[in-house]
Amino acid sequence: MAFRDGALLVVLGLCLLYVKSSEANADVEHNNRHDLIVKLMEVHNKLVIPRTPVQLSFGLVMRAIEDVDEKANILRISVFSDMAWSDHRFQWDPANYSGIYSVSLPLNSVWRPDLVPSYAKIEEEHVTVAAFVDGTVRSYVPQRLSIPCSFDFNDYPYDVHTCDLKFQSWTHSGNRINLTIIDETAASLTYHRDNSQWEILSFKATRTATTYPCCPNEEYIDVSYRIQFKRTVGEYQVRVVTPSIITSLLILVCFLIPPLSGGRMVLCSVVILGLLLQLAILNLTVPIRGPNAPFMADFLCFSVFLAFFAAIESVVSMNLSSWGSLSGSGNNNGDASKDGEELVAQPKPNLFLMQLARIIDLVCFVVFTVVFAIGGAIILNPKTE
Repeated sequence: MAFRDGALLVVLGLCLLYVKSSEANADVEHNNRHDLIVKLMEVHNKLVIPRTPVQLSFGLVMRAIEDVDEKANILRISVFSDMAWSDHRFQWDPANYSGIYSVSLPLNSVWRPDLVPSYAKIEEEHVTVAAFVDGTVRSYVPQRLSIPCSFDFNDYPYDVHTCDLKFQSWTHSGNRINLTIIDETAASLTYHRDNSQWEILSFKATRTATTYPCCPNEEYIDVSYRIQFKRTVGEYQVRVVTPSIITSLLILVCFLIPPLSGGRMVLCSVVILGLLLQLAILNLTVPIRGPNAPFMADFLCFSVFLAFFAAIESVVSMNLSSWGSLSGSGNNNGDASKDGEELVAQPKPNLFLMQLARIIDLVCFVVFTVVFAIGGAIILNPKTE
């Protein structure tokens, strides 16, 4: 029993020694890290560029397509901006600081390359950067970019869009900042989050060095990104394409209704109103004017004109049928009935006018069917890039 108690006391003593030793080591490391950061910041001025040329590697990691403003021609995306550059002022001997190989520093407290996107608006979150023992500084900053694009809606809702984004140093040439592409995150979709309305087809990066006549001995380097994405057709197939085709095909039904039926003109009027309503809804989604207007808008406008002509043809057919049913000759003298009453002669219908009205209806039905078959084939088989 005494042996067990002694062993237990020994174990507890060792545990206490280990805890005390760990706390002491943690305190030493904390103090060394504090001293290291203080020393590094004493010799560092964020307004002064490091020893040139600064080797800068850059890459973008796509997070998601946040929004596509079709009216304003703006693509909004969220990305991770991955940058690594050399700064000789962030170098130390890890043996003097408890083997510390990296420290974290606030992003706004260190010099960072003035890399900016051309023509795009940028919003970024304030995070920390990592400084390593060899003088490498690496930042991984979440950003939101608003990129102006020239959208092409000709094949809406099967449209494919391409947007270009360029990053370059605002003030320094390649002699002072040598901009290169980070291989592993040059244009990465690893952490991409799917969008319910848009699908990214490709995301590529290209490095370009340009020399201008004013400065033949200096190269100005930029990294360009090309984003290609398309609309997911699923919901638009149900909400846009199918209702438009069905409403337009109702024009054909007008020619199958008897000319003297009052419902024929009612149907033509309803079809015209339905097409105008769909055109107004389409205008709320995408621009329907300009060189990049969607073919769907042209199709709906064309359908409105066809529905208008169908209404005119219905009036002509109805009048021909009415005249045919009321015209004809009868016995104007009349005969005496058995009761002495005069029998009025009933008019005979003009079959030629009535048949002419039906022939016009059939011809229009065939012509309109061919027109809608061609138009529907164009819509359901869009051009692809």
